Amino acid sequence: MTESQYFTLCNDVAAEIKKAVSGLIGKPEAGMTLRIGADGTPTEKIDEVAENAALSVLEADGRSMLFVSEELGEKNIGGKPEFTFVLDPVDGTFNAVNNIPFFCVPIAIGKSDLSDIRYGFVKNLVNGDIYSAQKGKGAFLNEKQIHVSEISQLSKLSVLSYSHRPHAVLINNHTVRRVRVFGCAGLELCYIASGIFDAFFDMRGMLRITDIAASKLIVEEAGGEITDEKGNPLNTPLDVRKRVNIIASNGITHDKLLELV
Repeated sequence: MTESQYFTLCNDVAAEIKKAVSGLIGKPEAGMTLRIGADGTPTEKIDEVAENAALSVLEADGRSMLFVSEELGEKNIGGKPEFTFVLDPVDGTFNAVNNIPFFCVPIAIGKSDLSDIRYGFVKNLVNGDIYSAQKGKGAFLNEKQIHVSEISQLSKLSVLSYSHRPHAVLINNHTVRRVRVFGCAGLELCYIASGIFDAFFDMRGMLRITDIAASKLIVEEAGGEITDEKGNPLNTPLDVRKRVNIIASNGITHDKLLELV
């Protein structure tokens, strides 16, 4: 597949999801729990509606793929898979259900684990921004190339941190300029890639590959670095039951940040 084919497929899926869930945003019924999903967490109505919308596009596409999603788990579409299509139908479900304007559709295309993602796509479902990256070709926001920040002093860093008690780390103290959390890892990591924020921590052991597969590549292609809490590369299998801890940064400060974990 070419970069334009990747983009078209991902954008078609995201557009269909946005259309399907638009009437549910901020509605109590959107948060109705239907069952426990393949990832072990509750599947809410908005998640299932979004996933079904994505499947309708992918099944009509004609290409063979392995579909990996939080709710369904895995599904072979067509014959022998040409690639793995990794989707979080709505990243930031709580935000969407409660009409908090920060949620997205993250999509990654790869093979078997986080180390071989070849294309990442994240669409902000509120303002329509699209972050994308193909391996080896840079990262983009609405087709304009983006780069991580160049800040090197810890005291000047703007940090996104999911490391509250009992998983607290020193970064939560006044070591840095500011600490925020928005409840949508896929989009927050794109803020690292675009240089709005400088680092991201999640030490809760709760992140799934569907949360980060797309944004991991986008961060790396923007010049950033993303590892586990020990500084090891991320090579987790594309399995929604797996959980990871991560640190993402502009790369310049990564070693210093690892010392604070």
